[in-house]
Amino acid sequence: MKYKILFLLFLFCTAISGISQVTVRGTVTDAADGTTLPGATVLVRDTAEGTQTGMDGTYQITVSEDAVLVFSFIGMASAEIPVDGQTVIDVALEQEIASLQEVVFIGYGTGTKQDLTAPVTTIRSEEISRQTTVNPAQALQGKVAGMMVTNFGEPGSQPTIRIRGVSTVFAGGGGPLYVVDGIIVNNINFLNNNDIESITVLKDASAGAIYGVQAANGVILVTTKEGREGPTRVDFSTYTGFQQVTNILEMAGTEEYIQLLNQRTGLTGVGNFFDPGDFSESTDWYNELTRNALVSSHELSISGGSENSSYSYGIGYFYQDGILHTHNPGNANNFNRLNFRAKNEYLFNRIKIGYNLIFSKNNSTHAYNYSLFQAYVAPPAFRARDDSFDWTDPTALGFSGPFANPLASAYYYNSGTDLYNIIPSTWLTVDIRENLKLRSNFNATLEFGQRKNFNPTYYVSGLQNNNTSSLNRNNDFNRNIQFDNTLEYTRLINNHNIKLMAGSSVQEFFSTYLSGNAFNVPELSDETRYISLGDDTNRNASDGGFKSRVLSFFSRTSYNYDSRYLVTATVRADGSSKYNEKWGVFPSIGLGWVISQEDFMAGQDYFDHLKIRASWGQLGNNNVPANSSVIVGRPGPGTTGIFGGDNPVPGLTFQTVFNNFLVWETVEELNAGIEVFSFGGRLSLEADFYNRITNNAVFYAPIPGVAGTSNLLGNNGKIRNRGIDFSLGWSDHNRSGELSYSFSGNFSTVDNEVLEIDNESGVIFGALTNGQFLTRTVVGQPVGAFYGYRVAGVFQSLTEIDNYTSPNGVILQPDAIPGDFRFENVNGDDRIDDADRVMLGSPIPKFLFGFTANAGFRQWDASLVIQGVSGNKLYNAKRANRNIFPDANYDMDFYKNHWSGSGSSDTYPSAALTRRNIFPNSFFVEPGSYIRVRSIQIGYALPADVMSNLRINDMRVYLSAQNPVTFFRYNGYTPEIGGSPIATGIDNDTYPLSATYTLGLNVNF
Repeated sequence: MKYKILFLLFLFCTAISGISQVTVRGTVTDAADGTTLPGATVLVRDTAEGTQTGMDGTYQITVSEDAVLVFSFIGMASAEIPVDGQTVIDVALEQEIASLQEVVFIGYGTGTKQDLTAPVTTIRSEEISRQTTVNPAQALQGKVAGMMVTNFGEPGSQPTIRIRGVSTVFAGGGGPLYVVDGIIVNNINFLNNNDIESITVLKDASAGAIYGVQAANGVILVTTKEGREGPTRVDFSTYTGFQQVTNILEMAGTEEYIQLLNQRTGLTGVGNFFDPGDFSESTDWYNELTRNALVSSHELSISGGSENSSYSYGIGYFYQDGILHTHNPGNANNFNRLNFRAKNEYLFNRIKIGYNLIFSKNNSTHAYNYSLFQAYVAPPAFRARDDSFDWTDPTALGFSGPFANPLASAYYYNSGTDLYNIIPSTWLTVDIRENLKLRSNFNATLEFGQRKNFNPTYYVSGLQNNNTSSLNRNNDFNRNIQFDNTLEYTRLINNHNIKLMAGSSVQEFFSTYLSGNAFNVPELSDETRYISLGDDTNRNASDGGFKSRVLSFFSRTSYNYDSRYLVTATVRADGSSKYNEKWGVFPSIGLGWVISQEDFMAGQDYFDHLKIRASWGQLGNNNVPANSSVIVGRPGPGTTGIFGGDNPVPGLTFQTVFNNFLVWETVEELNAGIEVFSFGGRLSLEADFYNRITNNAVFYAPIPGVAGTSNLLGNNGKIRNRGIDFSLGWSDHNRSGELSYSFSGNFSTVDNEVLEIDNESGVIFGALTNGQFLTRTVVGQPVGAFYGYRVAGVFQSLTEIDNYTSPNGVILQPDAIPGDFRFENVNGDDRIDDADRVMLGSPIPKFLFGFTANAGFRQWDASLVIQGVSGNKLYNAKRANRNIFPDANYDMDFYKNHWSGSGSSDTYPSAALTRRNIFPNSFFVEPGSYIRVRSIQIGYALPADVMSNLRINDMRVYLSAQNPVTFFRYNGYTPEIGGSPIATGIDNDTYPLSATYTLGLNVNF
């Protein structure tokens, strides 16, 4: 009886099962072209049951009649379809434009690319982590249209970043604002590349207006990684490799050098004649002074979370030797960084609290950069040390100096910096109600710095020695406290999407320093090198500091109708303690029209997404010294009488002179752009035109000497930057997903022009070289342009010199000799003088471009980044300055092309570079254009079955090369030369940028 009952129950269950089950067949295709999709996934929603389509795109699956099938394929939007008893379900999947829906950080909030009305570029962690750079900012090179990142070769150095040209000259140097997880910081050198989730660049005024007086030169928002719900994840990354000098100048050897010296003596009658047979040495000083150098990085992170909490911890160590060789193990040029971060967040019902702690310790031992110039001019006919290992005196061989032994200079130079950063922050988020959220964020940035320069006693020669040791120490402390509060309200009413945000920010910046120096300091070790141990009679100390505050109120309104019509309006009011007129208001507005959402675009196949947008905004610049509008004086007893009296009268000595009328620089920018996605999102295009004007530009203006100082900050100018930013990309994969590839490129134009300078001369003078002003900021020209004489050729004979006359018959260059430059008489008078100096070029590139390519096939991946600039000039100051040393060496380019007799050259002068020849002139102004391969990387990920056996989630090994190849015409070892806005592009032997080759490993447990 029991078996009969069981049998009946079995039949009953089978019958029920048969009634509720249905077999579904169908084909999955690409909606764009109707082709079938092999390997598409078909899953039953909320279960692990499913199947895949075959090679012909068909599938078959048995499911319950009320099931919901989820169809998905790589690069396409998923589709959910209820079965409802159907037996045939054909599905056409649409291409997914993932980038439009990605969350973008826009300052005090987030948005999506689709709904933005301003030009914003986001670089994701995958692109950043695959760059083996010291500073995460360097990973942005070539990836953001309109952004120029200029590297310096010294270990641990900060890159110079300009966004859309040069908008300011003396108010902060023109660098962008850095914001890390909502915290305003000076730079991001304390972060590892693998710490970063994304970097977002706000390029125009409407995007940056939410940061008001701190965003005049653009904003870089950095979001660090955080834990996610799921099991604990352990990531370990390491790489090691070496750096190698590239493009080192080829200098004349002893034979060529002596030949040039003898030519010089024959032309001028000054100096000695030398016999090449008297010299057996031929030293390549650049080769002696440089080396292959080690670089390594090790990072470990742990992250995870649950439904109500998340955590992320990371620690990293980076080490980099410098390629300049000091030949002194106790004073080797290097940089190392140790950093730690912790980020936790907890959810209690509607309240979320969290904290973030970042710590870093940077240590740098600096190189003596001037030793590079010494290597450029040093005669090759002597070696660094003699057979007794004593330093060799270059002047002992009869050469006219004053020469230094470059290796001895590098050996004895002792300078180091220790820098500590501690950045604690905490935040509270309260969901007051469904659509209303309050967020409070309190943070502090603490920076401790110690800089030490020690000069020991030594003797190399009568011209290169030091009889008394000296020590200079400088300790500084910077503190930035920031307290932000925001209230955000979102509401969707039918197709009207509204987001309102209002907030306040309080910021206090405090800085102080203490410095001192002493002589006759003990030299045994660092432990004995203290100012207190120096000579009691010759010690000095100084200190100083300042404090400034900013109080801000801001709001942003974002509205879109049906993701079709977009409006974003922002206003920020800032009050700063730096000005007598404390408050400034900075508004912006952005409009967008997503044309592809219109009904009349339905059915067209050309555009998946088409948007036009326009924006306008104002920004301020608060980056002037804290005492710029206040007077600082020091009372004194006085030394003379007044009004004819004989008795000294006490008075006040001005330490600073204030400008009571100094106000903010104000950047006003208009931007118009278009965004296009086509071919199922595979093709992307973005183009923007911008016109950016800096009003009330801050310049130093000359004032009468009776005021106690020669210059005063004032709002004396207007600067314009305008241009076009253009980006184009293509991303695709094959049907199986085994092969994927993407290409992206960007191109920008920059037109920089000074519109007004409100001083008597209409000129702001800049950098000096050989006692002459090389750069000038002049109305109608770019900021910091090169000015000098225009070379019209080279004199071939004395007759040609005598025949080079003014319209009045006056010989223009009577002191010239054959082989000297012939300068153009620009104004047509009777002499060559300052009035004949003209604009010779600008160091600001007119064109910027970058190209990125990525490809993956099965376990293999490869990437390439290329970046370059064009339309700028560089000033070869080291070549011009060599004439300070009468018997200085020459580079081989000069040797091969120099004037050596009538008709030999009309562009290069003779070996006798006379004093007038080295005044700023067009010969030393050279093309600054270059194309540089920034990064090449090839990686291999272990197959899934191998990783399963090893009990790891992912493992990838890779080979990488940074800066391996550069194409340029400049006669130096690097065309990438930065500097301040009025002294950019001047090559005084910049620290060489090296090529870096590494082998790396990424492991995830």
